[in-house]
Amino acid sequence: SAKREITNAFLVTDDDIIICDPEAEYYPLVSKLNGQVIKIAPNSRNYINPMDINLNYSEGENPLALKSDFILSLCELILAGREGLSPGERSVLDRSVRILYQDYLQDPIPENMPILGDLYEVIKSQPDPEAQHVARALEMYVTGNLNQFNYRTNVDINNRIVCLDIKELGSQLKKISMITVQDAVWNKLTLNRNTGKHTRYYIDEFHLIIPIPSAISLALSMWKRVRKFGGRMKGITQNITDMFSNDEAIKILS
Repeated sequence: SAKREITNAFLVTDDDIIICDPEAEYYPLVSKLNGQVIKIAPNSRNYINPMDINLNYSEGENPLALKSDFILSLCELILAGREGLSPGERSVLDRSVRILYQDYLQDPIPENMPILGDLYEVIKSQPDPEAQHVARALEMYVTGNLNQFNYRTNVDINNRIVCLDIKELGSQLKKISMITVQDAVWNKLTLNRNTGKHTRYYIDEFHLIIPIPSAISLALSMWKRVRKFGGRMKGITQNITDMFSNDEAIKILS
């Protein structure tokens, strides 16, 4: 059903179409449509930088507030806390985000775009005990074996239809990848809005992020604003009962 809708949208509109594909089910269709398949995997050299931001990222004057929400969600996933981040950890991260983007916002050139390792260094330099806890959790994603997201973005999602294949990532990296892809789509959406281009975003295996409080809240936040930015967002899952077991997911349905 999702593939039929995607094909129809491709044939009868000029919308950009982006698919987050956790089980590698959509790349044959995208290839047939002469689209772009981006494989994010441990042995791949395709990278998406979760720290990417553009000056159109938020409707307000300061794009950092919305980006801070994303980084809080990312770090909550990394810390794997079912109860979410503590107030002290949230405070450290919010302060670190403001420091992290100072150079880029003053001079928004690609060389000034931070990466995850830069966030790690800023957090590590903070005096709070909570900062050291967050930094230790981030370390393996910066200098360890799970450093897939500690690189500058080197893929261009300018094809009309793009499939991001994340099947080969482990469980934890797959969840991180799903919200990172969502943030990359938001960056694309805000740029497309200025040119009058519409954007469609499909998230397969949507149930994977439902149990993660910050991730589902992030998805709900995007769902609420996506239409006024000229976008359409679709979550795809066979486990519809999961949606009814989560208050934020129910809000998406309503």
